[in-house]
Amino acid sequence: MTKKILALLAAYLVCFSLFGQTGNPNNQRQPKNQPTNNSQQPPPQDQTPIGGTGSSYSPSSSGSAFGNGLLHILELDGVAGSLNQGGPQSINGILNSVRIAGSALGGTPEFFKEDSKTTPSGGFPKIRYSHQLSDNTFIGIVASLGEKSVTETTTTSTSNRYTTDKITTTTNEWKVKYGWGPLNLNTSNNVSYEFSIGYGQGKTSGDYSNFGLKLPGFSSGSSDGMSGYAIGFGDLRYNITTLSLDYGVAVPMWSWMNWYFRGDTSFFWGTLSLSSAQLGIDTGSTAGAYNGLDFNAFKSKDGFFAGASGFTMTFETGFVLKPFETFGIRFGGFYQLTYFSVGEVKGPSISGGQVVEAGTVPNLSSTTDNEQFGNYGGTVGLVKNL
Repeated sequence: MTKKILALLAAYLVCFSLFGQTGNPNNQRQPKNQPTNNSQQPPPQDQTPIGGTGSSYSPSSSGSAFGNGLLHILELDGVAGSLNQGGPQSINGILNSVRIAGSALGGTPEFFKEDSKTTPSGGFPKIRYSHQLSDNTFIGIVASLGEKSVTETTTTSTSNRYTTDKITTTTNEWKVKYGWGPLNLNTSNNVSYEFSIGYGQGKTSGDYSNFGLKLPGFSSGSSDGMSGYAIGFGDLRYNITTLSLDYGVAVPMWSWMNWYFRGDTSFFWGTLSLSSAQLGIDTGSTAGAYNGLDFNAFKSKDGFFAGASGFTMTFETGFVLKPFETFGIRFGGFYQLTYFSVGEVKGPSISGGQVVEAGTVPNLSSTTDNEQFGNYGGTVGLVKNL
């Protein structure tokens, strides 16, 4: 279904580019009965002479189809299936690595290595729309509805314990921007810039599951006879608010290609909640042994310092191929650096038959240093100046 939606949107933009181009004022025919007069009359004050070199704003040079010369830009972010990432992750996608360590292994966790990976799995593409208000200011909106992603975390312990967590979530998010710009990726003659501030919100809900396996250990050719397994499931929810600084530049290289760079720094805060249960059987008593029953139901406090909060910095660069003056195909790469903290939480946690506050559970967030990490990948999209 998602591929059909993307195909229809792409076909619409291509057809709009083919049949919706404005006429080039430089190619207009002269009237046949034009009088010959050597004296030159000054052009009207509200028009710019053809071929003039003035610095006035020109619709044709900006790629805008509106007579008033103001830009209206629609951009669709796609997903490159062959890449590990479909584009910079949303804040909610990054927070998928958060979980209670006790719900993953039970008891006191003992870890050797942990690998985490988030992959987009569908949903409506991210839409960016920019509406220029004057020569120097614009307002824009970025929205994504039904964005789906899967986060898998594999943990290996020093006692032959292997655990796989899987989080499948759906996110709805939006952001409004206002500032100097907008960034015109289809610019033809001049360098285009953008600097704006943004405010947005995102809501995420999804399923949590895990599977753990303890294999017997071997020493001096003999087995220690200890083994076990665990199965868990749960529900995960976020409610996040963001403030951002967005900036970028687009530079014409040839008539058919532009280079661009853009980035943003986002500060976020909000609430995070997780309810999970796990059943386990274990013949050993080593560190991280699976308990018969583990249960967690916690919710973080709200606020920038008390709740789930942090910041992320994203840098993206690439090229825009322009088969038409007002239509481009964008492709590039990105790097994203993130730091976040779960903050204070409250709620019950049952582990090994004992009931404690979730806030006292050690290693509440991800079991390794995923609180501070970077990810990278590719990004593709379509750009149309309306």
